[in-house]
Amino acid sequence: MSGLGTDAMNSAGQPNPMPSVGEEESLVAPPASEPAATHSAATTYLWLGTVPLIWGFNFICLKILYSDAVGFTVPAILSARYIIMVLALGSILLFWEKDRRIAREDWKYLITFAIVTVGIYQFVFAKAIELTSAAEASLLISTAPIWVFLLSLVLRIEPFDKQRMFGVMVGFLGVALVIFGSGASATVPATHLVGDLVMIAAAILWASYAVFSRPLLAKYSPMKIVAYIHILGSVIIIPIGFKQMLAMPLLTMGVVPWLCVLQYSLLAGVYAFIVWYRGVQSLGASQTMLFQYFVPLVAVVAAYLILKEQPTLLQVAGIAITLAGVHLARKRNAAPLPE
Repeated sequence: MSGLGTDAMNSAGQPNPMPSVGEEESLVAPPASEPAATHSAATTYLWLGTVPLIWGFNFICLKILYSDAVGFTVPAILSARYIIMVLALGSILLFWEKDRRIAREDWKYLITFAIVTVGIYQFVFAKAIELTSAAEASLLISTAPIWVFLLSLVLRIEPFDKQRMFGVMVGFLGVALVIFGSGASATVPATHLVGDLVMIAAAILWASYAVFSRPLLAKYSPMKIVAYIHILGSVIIIPIGFKQMLAMPLLTMGVVPWLCVLQYSLLAGVYAFIVWYRGVQSLGASQTMLFQYFVPLVAVVAAYLILKEQPTLLQVAGIAITLAGVHLARKRNAAPLPE
């Protein structure tokens, strides 16, 4: 879920891109510095290429942890995740952020976001993956930019845009094909319709965070805000599932489940977050956004190969249509926050 960044937000409630490395150097350096900038950009692209793999496998790892062979419950895995994440994010705040101060009047907003984006959103997101297929879950959470646009319209934060509204309608058509195109496939959970609705609720919650967090992200770095909200939110998450986590055979559950826990906690929750916002900072949000489109594709392929989930042709068409709709519905310079 990239760290992280930039301090200003665009009208979609997401980080505005800073000048790319090449743009910054063109103002202060002679042409001889261009090869170095190109090399830096290429390196950033390589790092960003790992993010869709990590976020795509997030859904697979949770499915494995929920399986009867492992037996994690949603509260238990969230408790384990946040114990690990708090240690990692606390270290980042201590050694990375030079200024860790938050103005007194902003703490109430931080606490509110911690309740919404950790205490509520994380549980809803993880529960949805338990109830539906990995492929459907990964696609539905990727509709967050659509909900950002609709929320912004309702709250009159931005004006009506015909192209973006067309993108919303296209996106909803694709989502309908994915949800109702599963047919009687044996690889789709019987609870998938409920799970799909829960994941749509998760996407709306994530979009709400993107919209309402703008005042804070205009004052503080995304890294600082995300670190604080997750640390604050852990006060809710960890106690709820702590006893269930301790009941798990943590020392004997095997290598694969432990790798899944570490992937969900450190790779998806911390590493990908940092890489993502470094991409926003050096390449710009528009270029970084392109990597988001590979997340559902990675999840679908991985789910087919590892979990033996078999999407129908109608669902494959729905995935393509939904991603096209999301592309049309987002601002050109918008980049979604990580999961």
